[in-house]
Amino acid sequence: MTYRLFAAAIVALLIGCTEPKADAEKLNHANAMINTGEYDQGIQIMEELVKSSPNDPALKQSLISAHLKFGHYYMFNDTLAPRVKYPSALKQYREVLKLDPNQQDAKDNAQQIIDIYKMMGREVPQV
Repeated sequence: MTYRLFAAAIVALLIGCTEPKADAEKLNHANAMINTGEYDQGIQIMEELVKSSPNDPALKQSLISAHLKFGHYYMFNDTLAPRVKYPSALKQYREVLKLDPNQQDAKDNAQQIIDIYKMMGREVPQV
């Protein structure tokens, strides 16, 4: 019985260790792009990495952070017209919530945008 438990633990450990990790150099490059405001390009690189490393927690966290920063870029950019910034920000916050439904910042900001549309009597964009 002890041998079976030990063997099962080893197999579980090996399976966990064989999950492919994202290419660190590409991920670092994508994060650098996000940090310099090149959101579309950085996110595109990360989404390509997800295809080969769908369960990499560092990649997932980077993608969440990238969409959140992109959402904030739109949401808090006073040079953009509301008709541009709110749907774009909402789209990014919804992407965050697909990856992490409990991400409070994305929840709060998405809800604020939805409330703005409702207050104006307008339909909430389905982006």
